[in-house]
Amino acid sequence: MKRRAKRIAFALRKELGSSSSVTRNEQQGYGTEIPPHPSFVAIYFDQQQMPEEAERFIKHYEKLDWETVTGKPIRNWKVLAADWIFDRRQEQKRAARLAKF
Repeated sequence: MKRRAKRIAFALRKELGSSSSVTRNEQQGYGTEIPPHPSFVAIYFDQQQMPEEAERFIKHYEKLDWETVTGKPIRNWKVLAADWIFDRRQEQKRAARLAKF
């Protein structure tokens, strides 16, 4: 998986070009660029074995304009993504437990 992610990041770098005003950290997908590039989000969710959640995650936070509930700007989308994945896994476990009854 990591090899695939590097190839996509390399292709994005070529696409953006060296004359772009985007910094090196933003091109690497470290989590500090807001809004994140959708392909970086897709890679992250794919690495966590939940690729179907990437689109929902992006749409949800786009509705919130990438701000917290209190109106502060989000600093790192990967922290939010990790929480999102944890919550979805807990929901799946709960649904599996309740499906027995």
